[in-house]
Amino acid sequence: MKIFFLPAIALLLLPACHRTVTSVKEKPVQIDTMQLIAMPAPTAKVASNEVYVVCRDSTTYIRFGDCYFSLDWIIPDTQLNDFELHPDTLYFRLAHLRTIEGQMLAVTTGESNRIKVSQCYETSAVIEQQPLLLWKHYRSPWETLFPEANNFFICRTYTAAEKRRFPSATLHALQQHVKQHYSPAAYSRVAQMNNFPEPPLQIEISRYYIRLDGCYKQTTNRINKLLIIDVNFNG
Repeated sequence: MKIFFLPAIALLLLPACHRTVTSVKEKPVQIDTMQLIAMPAPTAKVASNEVYVVCRDSTTYIRFGDCYFSLDWIIPDTQLNDFELHPDTLYFRLAHLRTIEGQMLAVTTGESNRIKVSQCYETSAVIEQQPLLLWKHYRSPWETLFPEANNFFICRTYTAAEKRRFPSATLHALQQHVKQHYSPAAYSRVAQMNNFPEPPLQIEISRYYIRLDGCYKQTTNRINKLLIIDVNFNG
């Protein structure tokens, strides 16, 4: 019979292998999948009032001076943006079927103090995947986002009731607006409606707003950035 002897150090380690590890309950946070990768460096120094935008995979980075933030599934709107004349108001479009709700917003600061982040939304009447942008809208109050960790925020998620909020309106006013500003085909759809709202019209969120406020440590200059993010209904 062969007898095997375990080294003394192995005998000491055996009890440790069978110890029960008590799991620590963490706060549940639902976020979209997002790779937290460093922002690509600009080719030249970015002044505090300049804006530098770069997209990598699904993530868009927006940098001004030594501060930058990142969000998934937003695409810069080249027709509306003017980084030179209006560097504090930035326009984006959501990728089709995407939302900012539940996403992680990462804010990185250097010589700036902690930045305050707020969010609100806007609803529109939508017919055949086309929001009536020239008609009425509901704008929600601003809500402050509190960081889940240092400079990491979770974008607010809205309930079905919140998404249906809309100013008081009459069916007749809707029909006259569509008749004047949209195609005969769109008007024929709303002309058959008996109530407002009802299919083929829905009330949906058409735009999100994110506001970043802060100040630099060494100067009195303030950081005021407004992100306007339009929902893409048509793909």
